[in-house]
Amino acid sequence: MSIWASSFDLEDNPPYAYQGSHVLPADDDRRDDGEVLQLAEVPSHITRDGRDDRPEDGAPWPWLRLSLYAEDLVLNREQVAELHAALGSWLERTGGRA
Repeated sequence: MSIWASSFDLEDNPPYAYQGSHVLPADDDRRDDGEVLQLAEVPSHITRDGRDDRPEDGAPWPWLRLSLYAEDLVLNREQVAELHAALGSWLERTGGRA
């Protein structure tokens, strides 16, 4: 049984297919179908000894799994904060630009 609980995926809004470093993407480009990008967290009630006797409404453990296709990475809070800052900066710089 997995300790991870999915918290985000792009199943309903799949990402665009990468067409190479020489192609500027467009809104009508082909999309990759299926669940290809997913985030998962370890819920608060999971413990190292395998018991689930902690409250379920507490803060999740400070680990986040980032899955792309069949590849998984585990990030800690510091790494997630760095990714959050980079994504936030990109969102601010692109504004409402399509």
